[in-house]
Amino acid sequence: MTGSQSALIKNLCLCYCDNKPEILEKTVNTVSHLLHAEHGNIYQDDIRLLDKIWKHFQKYGRNQEMLRFGQIYARINKLKVLKVRLETLQFLYALADTASTEHHHDSINRSMPTSSASSFDIPSFSLLSVQQGSSSTKENGLSHNSSHIKSSTSLQKLLHYSNDNETSSSSKSHLHSAMNKINEIDNNTSLQRDADESRILRELLFGMQGIETPRLLANDSNIDRCTRTLITRFLECGWLYEKIRKIINTPTSSLVAQAFIANLSSELREYHRLISVIEQQENIPGMVSLKKLHVWMCTPIQRLKCLAAIADSCHGKKGGQLLSILYMHSQHGDPLQQSILYPLLYNCTIPIRDMIVEWICNGIINDPYQEFFVSTDKMIGEEKLWYDKYTLRVPMVPTFLSMEQAKKIWITGKSINFLRVVCKDRTMLQINKTPASSQSLFQQQRSTEFQDMIISIYNETTRYLRSILDDKYQMMDHFKAIKRYLLLGQGDFIKYLMDLMENELNKPANQVFYHNLQSLMDAAIRVTNAQYESEDIIRRLDLRLMYVSPSELGWDVCCLDYKFDGPLRTIFTEENSLRYMRIFNHLWRVKRMEYTTCGDAEIRRFHTILKPQLKTIKSDLHIVKKAFRDAVLKFLQQLKFHPDITLRSLSFRLNFNEFYKVSYTSKSTA
Repeated sequence: MTGSQSALIKNLCLCYCDNKPEILEKTVNTVSHLLHAEHGNIYQDDIRLLDKIWKHFQKYGRNQEMLRFGQIYARINKLKVLKVRLETLQFLYALADTASTEHHHDSINRSMPTSSASSFDIPSFSLLSVQQGSSSTKENGLSHNSSHIKSSTSLQKLLHYSNDNETSSSSKSHLHSAMNKINEIDNNTSLQRDADESRILRELLFGMQGIETPRLLANDSNIDRCTRTLITRFLECGWLYEKIRKIINTPTSSLVAQAFIANLSSELREYHRLISVIEQQENIPGMVSLKKLHVWMCTPIQRLKCLAAIADSCHGKKGGQLLSILYMHSQHGDPLQQSILYPLLYNCTIPIRDMIVEWICNGIINDPYQEFFVSTDKMIGEEKLWYDKYTLRVPMVPTFLSMEQAKKIWITGKSINFLRVVCKDRTMLQINKTPASSQSLFQQQRSTEFQDMIISIYNETTRYLRSILDDKYQMMDHFKAIKRYLLLGQGDFIKYLMDLMENELNKPANQVFYHNLQSLMDAAIRVTNAQYESEDIIRRLDLRLMYVSPSELGWDVCCLDYKFDGPLRTIFTEENSLRYMRIFNHLWRVKRMEYTTCGDAEIRRFHTILKPQLKTIKSDLHIVKKAFRDAVLKFLQQLKFHPDITLRSLSFRLNFNEFYKVSYTSKSTA
């Protein structure tokens, strides 16, 4: 920019600023920016720009200046002196609009308190939000009557009138009459527009409640594009409302789903309350407009969108699956969504929380709609109560509960039922039955109330169960007896029993009878250390004859047995008993071969047969006999301690030691 141009701009701005040097520099910078800005001509003709200038004068009530501008523009238009008339008008209008905008912002900043807060910080459907929104709108100068939209036709009439009568001596009076006519036309247009807007608002109030509004849906040419956009946005509320209402009216068979629907119904009631408040305000002239309604409905629309998305994703779900979906939606950074999900999660968690407390405290499953993550099969008897009667349904475990917590809850309830049904013990445990709050279930990072409740009840229940098994049912003694007799650990008893049963078991299997063997076993018990066992263990020790096949001897069908009942039947099921029986048969056959090989009778028979023929090699025969016997014994020992048998014995020993350690710890804690 040349120096002459800068001087001209400075002189022009100095006149504009009324010789006030303090604002001269700012004005010069603004004008220079406008002159250097590379923007296209946004006004296609004079009419659009003149209409903007007309509205600018009407906005600030400068009617006299508007008349003077009409006269000047008519003179310029007639003389054709200014070649860039449109660009000049555009520059002057931009300059005037910039100055008025700055003045308007300064006045607002002076009038508004510095501590004013947004009225939608806390999303709500309440009346408070509407009142705050109204007050906030008024404070920001968004009054409905602050400006009237004038048509360019009025300005054209004024310019035409000014052009024809500018030389007349009575131009001033004629201009005033023209202004009155124009204002009358504008007032009629404004009243007609207000009537149309009131009609649209009444229709919108129905459409926002899901009621069809054919008048708004029709392509009305009198509704401009901006108003049509606002109408579409408001009708979206009605569509969302109707979507949520259909989900609410869908029948459900779930306690958690019923709590979810009850919360959705509560949200819709708040929405109805908002609509009723708007309807009351709409009856007061000038209180409600489309722009005000748009401001008021920003947060409710977002709230309805969030509720509709949640309701759609939770439709058809129940129990822990529904809670998992709600918890997934709550893990969101949007404060509005968090404020919506918190009451939903809190109320929907209550049924599951009550089921958990009832299960871990009383062992009762109150689940009429199969939505709890622990299920029961009433067809299973007490012998399979621990393994098959109660199962853990993993898909129903809410995601805010860890699998470890779910298993502890499952085991705690099973232990209570095991005590009552199998152990016949109905002692009420002295535990803290104060239920944890529903909030502590899904906010375990903030509170350990639920975790503490689960751990305390679990530890107390399992400790009492182990003490009952160890003290009342002598579980440790039974484990030791099984190892001594079924796994052939009691050597003197097994050796003497074989001696007594040798003649009877050498018979064919179909000639062996139970009562004969039973009397021999009782004799072996009376003679060996087995007589010092408790009466309960001796009573449980028994014999069993397996299924008889042709060409089998009594050794093949006879085996020791141990009678299980009560809690022992739960631990040693029928399948486990068969496994122990197979192990016993294997060890029994190995023991028989060892007994046959190393028996005194066999040694004497060996000497009797070989002595007459092998007198010359007596010393060598002794060495061969000893080597042969050692090899056979070593083979039998290796066979006896086969890797499979060794592993089973080791597993039994480890389980026994672990149970003993837990029981000892429980006693020390008690």
